[in-house]
Amino acid sequence: MIKHPNTLAGIIALLVFCGIFLQLVLMIQAPTSDSIFEVIIRFFSYFTILSNLIVFAYFISKALSAELGENGFWTKPETSTAVTVYITVVGLVYHIVLSKIHNPQGLAKIADHGLHSFTPLVTLLYWFVFVSSKKVNYNSIPYWLLYPAFYFVYTIIHGALTQFYPYPFLDVNKIGLLQSFLNCLVVLVLFTFLSLLFSFISNWRFKKSSKSS
Repeated sequence: MIKHPNTLAGIIALLVFCGIFLQLVLMIQAPTSDSIFEVIIRFFSYFTILSNLIVFAYFISKALSAELGENGFWTKPETSTAVTVYITVVGLVYHIVLSKIHNPQGLAKIADHGLHSFTPLVTLLYWFVFVSSKKVNYNSIPYWLLYPAFYFVYTIIHGALTQFYPYPFLDVNKIGLLQSFLNCLVVLVLFTFLSLLFSFISNWRFKKSSKSS
């Protein structure tokens, strides 16, 4: 087993950044009456973008783990598992819901699948190979849920002020506040389920490896 897969993490971080950067360039170049400032605000209003940025920061930290040490925030198994949960939800929601109503072409398709397919898959594989045999504290799970919860609150408030909703299942103007709230709860349940599932897998593998050693 590779103790410090620095090079692999660095390569993944670079590829994730390329997907984020390509999507930003495409949004800036898209014909729109919005100002560049508004485009950038909207760009960073997508959970997909924010979660990919978190993944990018995570893999950068893993690439530098030999210099930063093993006890930093980004190197904890709880952090690794939380990041994996976030980006896994991104992939699941996209392929189950959004891909049916969104059909990008050309470079947009590459960026789209980079952010919604490549990043979730490679992060999940990395977690399973290098992290999932480490003990995870279940008590940390409620803190993991703060990020998506705050995101939903921000999106509803920002949408009320600007009339911009990044996802159709959160669009209060089209589906109403109650349905948007219920959709948020459904996604939060998904976050909770995956958090418990991944933590269970990690702790089960940890116990199994401890008994065999």
